[in-house]
Amino acid sequence: MELSKTTFLLVHAYRFVAFTFVAGMALTPALPSQTAKELIGDACYNELQQREKRTLWSYVAERHSNDNVFREQVIETVEVPVRHLLAVDGNPPTSVQLKEENDRHQELLKNASRRHAIWKQQDNDDKMMAELLRIIPEAFVFEDLGKEGQSERIAFHPNPEFQPKTYEQRILHALDGIVFVDLQEKRIALLSGSLGTRVVFGYGVIGHVEQGGSTEITRVRLSPQVWKTSAEKIDIDGRFVMLKSINKHQNESRSGFEPVAPDTTFAQALNDIGGK
Repeated sequence: MELSKTTFLLVHAYRFVAFTFVAGMALTPALPSQTAKELIGDACYNELQQREKRTLWSYVAERHSNDNVFREQVIETVEVPVRHLLAVDGNPPTSVQLKEENDRHQELLKNASRRHAIWKQQDNDDKMMAELLRIIPEAFVFEDLGKEGQSERIAFHPNPEFQPKTYEQRILHALDGIVFVDLQEKRIALLSGSLGTRVVFGYGVIGHVEQGGSTEITRVRLSPQVWKTSAEKIDIDGRFVMLKSINKHQNESRSGFEPVAPDTTFAQALNDIGGK
């Protein structure tokens, strides 16, 4: 695996729990006798069955980056999402910022191969997620902490008997934390996890991910069987050989979700933004 691709997957593997646990599909409410492992297993199984039923949405994202707060309108498409800058630190974007955004949009619009490359990476990421989904029930030990409102609180810890086979599996396996599973639709309403140990690759020669890295994901129900991430916080630090340090510090909230036509292209979304 190429190093750049491996690093990309390492970062996404760290946030994986948010995208594998979070989309357990609508089933009947959990039976009283159902164990925490069975409840998580159902969510993983149904996520695998319905991952291809993707819906597109537009929303407003507030992203914290480099001591700035960026407010953007995001439109998902069948290719790559369009992100339109609305404000920076509470102020309207400057003409320079808008020009930079427009140049970036036009470059993507004219460069179909670039759009395809981004889409291909997303597709590869989805396939990796599907592979990791299958190991979840065996990779962790689950502890039922009882009901809270309409959710079941479940703690998860690395299963010492599980042997991860890839870098991504090793990062995933090092996570432990708590998930809140909505019992009505078997979806994750909240997830909080952290790396309990420092993960090293090749005895540290190849690289490492630091202990204490954390992720917190909040989900919102938009309609029956449709849930989206409304807030995401990720903090990860490490290093991979021949590359810069792996630093992922993301803090983003999303609101104002509206459905988008399922066949929306990048050009169509860009035109929609330009017409407003």
